[in-house]
Amino acid sequence: MSATPTPPAPTPSAVGVLTVTMAVQALASGAMILPAVLGPVATPDYGIDSTAVGLYMALVYLAAMLTSVIGGSIVGRFGAMRCSQVSLLLCAAGLLLLASAEPWLGVLGALLIGVGYGPITPASSFLLMRSTPKDKLSLVFSIKQTGVPLGGVIAAVGGAVLESWVGWRVTLGLFAVAALLCAFATEYYRASLDTDKQANTPVALLDLLRPVALVWKTPALRIVAVCSLFFSFVQLAATAFLVTYLNLSLGWTLVMAGMMMSVTQVAGVVGRIGWGFVADRWMSPRRLLAWLALLMAVSCLLTAALTPDSSVTWVAGVAALYGVTAIGWNGVFLAEVARRAPPGQAGRATGGTLVYTYLGVLIGQPLFGGIAALGGPPGEPHYSLAYLMMMIPALCCAAWLFKSSRRARAVQS
Repeated sequence: MSATPTPPAPTPSAVGVLTVTMAVQALASGAMILPAVLGPVATPDYGIDSTAVGLYMALVYLAAMLTSVIGGSIVGRFGAMRCSQVSLLLCAAGLLLLASAEPWLGVLGALLIGVGYGPITPASSFLLMRSTPKDKLSLVFSIKQTGVPLGGVIAAVGGAVLESWVGWRVTLGLFAVAALLCAFATEYYRASLDTDKQANTPVALLDLLRPVALVWKTPALRIVAVCSLFFSFVQLAATAFLVTYLNLSLGWTLVMAGMMMSVTQVAGVVGRIGWGFVADRWMSPRRLLAWLALLMAVSCLLTAALTPDSSVTWVAGVAALYGVTAIGWNGVFLAEVARRAPPGQAGRATGGTLVYTYLGVLIGQPLFGGIAALGGPPGEPHYSLAYLMMMIPALCCAAWLFKSSRRARAVQS
């Protein structure tokens, strides 16, 4: 008697691949951002200053920088979907460790979240490059990257509300459960998406250098990678510190501050989709990134100028401008990286450029917290000064990208 044949694994459409990668990105992003949202109420239980949120973000991105750069090799060996599932499991474990309020477990939790967060973008780039027409790359990558601000919205609004009901520790646990459920749900498509994995793909320490070298020796990749380093300064100044700034410096409640952070994240969703559409149809990605850098500088200036008397409407408008620019650039950036990467090297090039992006967070967030701490009296960080200083890297990137864009047009003509 013959055995019953195993039914073939369901194969998702291009829209299905986009949906799956967005869901994974959103849950991982929410897990990464949530501790920063809960920082004002969690740091007293840890016995540390609120500016230590910057150190948390630095630890996350230190680990993410290392795992993202070998993300291409990990994906090749284990499969992009399996890699994403394990990433979510690690993020969930990190949240549970952070809920302990023990400093050494918190450090380990931050590192685990970073280890999990790092390979997700190279994995999704690998999947989307196989399923997306080239003339829609910027738009599709931008839509997928809306998972980052969507996760931010979930963390900012859901996290703040849940904290008021059940406390910050249980809130971390509930988000961990959500990440676990997403990891198990994606098993439905894993077999069909991981058909091209190669078990003999080496994952060696040398892989830490190859993607970085690939990016540096490719001029078109090098300029966007270096600018992403500085863009990440500005982006994470909102993600890591906006809630704390509004809550501690301007006197807003945690829920209202979380709502304002959600405005930046929603604006980031709109920006990522809108800028992707613009980059595909009307403006070169590099020139568009230059304009976004200039608007980021304006956003930093306006954020620094906020006072306790600023109206909710005005703060929401400033938050929206901040989000649509400083959070909206990533999709155009990643699509440009995938487009300029050598054939078959999209995952490796993405991992290499993300080293620069994450290095910006690693340097920028402690620097931001340090400027805030030094700029004010003891125990009263001067966050507005730190936001003002973020104008400098944004303006430098705008000038460099505009110059590079003009040079590229001159060569083409």
